Amino acid sequence: MSTIPSTWRQFQLFDFTPIRDPSFQTNDALYSDSSLTSINATKSYLVIAVSNSYLKIIDPNNFITLKTFLAYDIDYTISFIRPIPLSSQNSNENLLVTLAEKQGSPSIMKLWDLNKIIHINNIDEDAYKFKFQTQAQISNGDNSYPISCFQCTIDLSCVAVGYTNGKVILIRGDLLRDRGSKQRLIYESNDPVTSIQFNKFEDLLYVTTTSKILTVITTGRNQGKPLRILNNKSGVDLNCTDVDIKSQNLIVGKPDSILYYNHINRIQTINFEMPKSRIFRYSDNYLLIISHQQEDSVISTNKKKLISRVVILDLLNKHSSFNLLIPNSLINHIFIMHDDIYLLSNDGVLYKLHEKPINQQIELILQRNLFPVAYTLAQQFKLSNEVLLRIQKLHAEYLYDHQDFDLSIDIFIKCLSLFEKEVTTEEVDDFIMNIITKFKDSANIPNLAKFLFALYELKLANNDHITLLLCCYCKLKLINELDEFITELNLEDNNLQELNFQLIINLFKECGYFKQVIKLLYKLNQPNLIVEIQLNELNSSKFSKHIVKQCLKYVKSLPIDELLLILIDHSKKFLDYCPLETTELLIKVFTCKYRASEEKFDLFKEDNLNKQEHEDIIEEKENNSTINDYRTFLNYLSGLSLGEEEVKDIETETETEEFSEPTYLPPKPSLIYPSFISHPNEFVIFLEACIESFEKYQGNVNDKKDLLITLLEMYLSLNKLSEQGETQWLEKARELTEVNSTLFDSTSLLLISHIYDFKEGEVMAKVQAGVEESLFRSYEISNDVEGCIQVIKKYGDIKPELYKMWLKFIISSQDVFEKVSNADFKFVLTKIVDKRLMNPLEVIQVLTENQNEYVTLGLVKDFLIDYFDSQNREISNNSKLIEYYENESTKNSHKLTELLTKPFIIQNNKCSSCQLKLDFPVIHFKCKHSYHQKCLADNIIVSVNNDSRNFPEEDINSRQCPICSNELEEVRAVRASQFKSKDNFEVFDSALKETHDKFKFISEYLGRGVMENESIILTND
Repeated sequence: MSTIPSTWRQFQLFDFTPIRDPSFQTNDALYSDSSLTSINATKSYLVIAVSNSYLKIIDPNNFITLKTFLAYDIDYTISFIRPIPLSSQNSNENLLVTLAEKQGSPSIMKLWDLNKIIHINNIDEDAYKFKFQTQAQISNGDNSYPISCFQCTIDLSCVAVGYTNGKVILIRGDLLRDRGSKQRLIYESNDPVTSIQFNKFEDLLYVTTTSKILTVITTGRNQGKPLRILNNKSGVDLNCTDVDIKSQNLIVGKPDSILYYNHINRIQTINFEMPKSRIFRYSDNYLLIISHQQEDSVISTNKKKLISRVVILDLLNKHSSFNLLIPNSLINHIFIMHDDIYLLSNDGVLYKLHEKPINQQIELILQRNLFPVAYTLAQQFKLSNEVLLRIQKLHAEYLYDHQDFDLSIDIFIKCLSLFEKEVTTEEVDDFIMNIITKFKDSANIPNLAKFLFALYELKLANNDHITLLLCCYCKLKLINELDEFITELNLEDNNLQELNFQLIINLFKECGYFKQVIKLLYKLNQPNLIVEIQLNELNSSKFSKHIVKQCLKYVKSLPIDELLLILIDHSKKFLDYCPLETTELLIKVFTCKYRASEEKFDLFKEDNLNKQEHEDIIEEKENNSTINDYRTFLNYLSGLSLGEEEVKDIETETETEEFSEPTYLPPKPSLIYPSFISHPNEFVIFLEACIESFEKYQGNVNDKKDLLITLLEMYLSLNKLSEQGETQWLEKARELTEVNSTLFDSTSLLLISHIYDFKEGEVMAKVQAGVEESLFRSYEISNDVEGCIQVIKKYGDIKPELYKMWLKFIISSQDVFEKVSNADFKFVLTKIVDKRLMNPLEVIQVLTENQNEYVTLGLVKDFLIDYFDSQNREISNNSKLIEYYENESTKNSHKLTELLTKPFIIQNNKCSSCQLKLDFPVIHFKCKHSYHQKCLADNIIVSVNNDSRNFPEEDINSRQCPICSNELEEVRAVRASQFKSKDNFEVFDSALKETHDKFKFISEYLGRGVMENESIILTND
C-alpha cells in the first residue's frame, strides 16, 4: 500500500485507456508476443523487438505492421531500443538505436533510419541487418555478463553501457554520421551496475550500483575511478533512476522516499513510502512510479496475487496527478508515443495514459474546492487572466460564504490585478462596488480598509474610494496607517484635488486627528486650509502662541500668491499673538521685499515645541518694547537679530534691498487694513513702510494718497487718545501734510481735520479745494489780521477776489484798520489796479460805503494820481498807434492798386532758381522773380513773349512763385484759422473768462476779421 505525504493531495488528471493487441493470440501478434524483448516509439512509428533479433515497425494510429526485418544475427537478443530525439545535428525524427547482446560475443549497437527501412523492398531477409546507418561493437572482457543498463546522448556522441559485473564502458565518437568511435572502461567495481544517467551540464555520468551512488567523468582518463561518491551506504534497484530534464539532477527511487542528487551531493528528499520497481520522468513536472506488489487472495489465504500500482506525481505542485491499480499484471516497459505515456504489461495489454486538457483538470480541482491548486496550474499553463480571475473570484466567494473574511479579502484584492485591459470600466466598478457592499458591516471595516488601500496602490481608486478609506482609518483609529497613507500619497496618480475636503476635514476634526488633516492638506498643497485649522483649532492649547509662531514660519515659505490670500484672511490672528513679527512680514509682502524661504518649514517636526524657551525670550523683548514708527521698528529688528552687538544703521541695513528688483507687483495695502484693528502702533509702522517703498518702486499715486490720508488719521487718532499730552503724533501729522501737501484729497483731508481739530489740515484742504475765500472768511470772522495777510500774500495771485475781500475787511472796523500798515494797504490797492479788479470809482465807493471817519481821501490820493497818469499815457500811446496803422494801410492800398492796374518793367537778367542768365522760354511773376521754364517744378511751356493766349486761364492764374509761395501759404493758413476760430465758441468763451480786460480781448478778436465774408477774402487773396 502506497503512502503519499499527508500534505499531498490526490487527483485523477490523466485518462487511462487499456489497448488490447488487435492481433492477440495470432501468429502475427504485436506487443502481446511472448517473445517481445523491448519496445519503444519514434515520432512516426512503434518499434518492437521480438523473436530475438527481429524488429517490427508498426503504424501507431491503427496498429498495422509496416515492416518486419531481421536486425541482427539470429542468436542475438535486442535488449534496448532508444529513439534519437531531434537536435541541432539531427533533423530526422525517426532515428532509432538498438543494442543487442550475445553471451560470449561483443554486444552490437546499431543506428537505424526507419524511413529508409520502410521503403526497402525486394531484398533478402538477411540483407536487412546490413542496412543500418551506424554500428559499434562493445566488448566487456569475455562478454559473459549481461548488460544491465544503457544510455546515450541526444547527438549520439557519447554512449554508456553498464554490466552486471560492475563495469561501465563509455563509447565516444561521431556515431550519428558514422565517423568512427572509441570505447574505454570508465568504472569498475564488484557490485552490479543498476543505472547510468548522463549529466550534460557537467560532462559526467551518474552511476548507481546495488551499494553506491557516484559520478564518473566522461572526458579525460580516470583509470576506472569515480569522480565523487554521492552515497556509499546504499545503492539503487534496477530501473529506479532518472534525470530531471531542466536541472540534470539525478532522481533516485527508494522504497520509502524519492531522493535528488546533483553532481556534488544529495540536495532533496521527498518522503514517499511505496515499493518502487521503476521510475520514469515525464515532461518537466511529472514522475511516473511503477510499484509491483503482492496482495493476499480473497479465495485462498495462502496464495499471493501480483498487482501493479501506477502513480504519477506532480513534483512541482506537490500532489498526485494519477493513481491506478492494475491487478494480476506486471508493467515491464514504459515509453512515450505522441506525447502520451504507454505502459506494457506482461499479459500483453498496452495501457495509454493521456493527460486531461488543462481546463478539465482545473474543473476537477475546483469541484473539490481546491482553488489554490487550480490557480497554480492555470498560472503554469499560462492561461488567460479571465480564467485566473474566475478561479480567484470563486475562491474568495467560497471563503466569504464560510466567514473566513480575512483570507477572502486578500483573494479579492488579488483579483484586481487580473482584470484585462479590454475589460470595461463598468465591470471593474461593479466588482469593486460588490466588494464594498459585502464588507460594509462594522465587523469587516478592517478588511474594507485593506481592500480600499489596495485599490489606491493599483491606481484604481477614485476620490470616493480614497475618502471612504480615510473614513475607515478614522473609524478604526489606525493612526499609524493613516500617517503612512498620507505620507506616501501620490498626487500624480490620482486627481486628488477633487476630494471632498470638507468631509475629510470634519471627520478628522471629530476624531481629533488635527495633525493628520494638516499633513493631508500639506500634501495636497492647501496652505489656506492648513493655516485656518492651525489658528482656529489648535490655538486653544497651552502652546497657543507658540503654535501661531510656528504657523507664521510656515507661511513665510509659501509663494507670494498663496501667502497674500492667507494674510488677508488670518493676519489679524497673527497680529494678536505675534504683532511685531507679523508686521515685519506684512511690510515685506506689501513693499515687494518678500522672498519665500528656500528651506521649507516642517510643521510636523517634533522638536519645534522644544523651542518654547527661545520664544519666551522674544516675547519678553516684544512686551518691553515701545515702537511707534518704522525707523524705530527696523532698529528693533536689527537689535533682536544681533543680540548684544551694536545695532546697524538703517540705510546700510537695507542697502541690498534697495537695489533688488521686485519679483511681483505690490498688492494694494488697503487689502490688509481691517486686520490692524486693535493694533494702531503696528498699523502706523506698516503705513510708514508702505509710503517709503512708494518712493523706491514708484507705485500708484492713488494708492499712495490712500496711504497718506489713512496714516494721517492714525496720527491724529493716536494724538487724541494720548493721555500724557504727547505732541509727537501731532508733529508727525504736521510733517506729513507739509511734505505731501499736493497728494492729499481735499475732501477727506478737510473731514479728518475737522473731526480731530487739526487746523493745519483744514487750511491745506481748503486751499486744495479752491476755497481760499472760505479760509479767508474764517480768519476774518476771528479778526485774525495776520492770518488774512498770509492768505492774501500766498493765494492772492491765484484768487484775485481775495484782494477785494481784504480791502473790505480792512475798513470793516477801526481795530482792524489800525492793525494794517500803510504798506499793506498800498499793496492791496496796487494788486487791485494791476489785476483790474476795480476801477477807481468802485474803490472810492467801497471806502466810503460805511462812512467811517477813520477812512479819509488821503488814503487813496496817491492811488488816484497814479491811476490818472497811467490812463493819460495809455491814451497817448493808442493815438500814436492809430496814426501809424492808418499810414501803413494807405501805403499798402496804393501798392496793391499799382500791381493790379499798372504795368511794370522787369529788369531781371538771372534766373531766381539756378542764378544763370535768363533765356527763353522764361516765366515772370508780379513779385518780380523770374525763372527759366525748365527750372520750375511743373515745367510749363510758354511763348517767348510770355503770351498766355495759348494756355487756359486757370493754369496761368494758378502759378505761384516758389520763393514767395511759402510766405503766401502761411498768410492763407493764418487767415483760414482766423475764420475757423469764429465757429469755436467754447474756446472763445473760455478765453474771455480768463482775460482781465474783456473789452480789449473782444476788440482784438473782431480785428482778426472774423465778421468778414470768408469767400470774398480768400478770393481777393
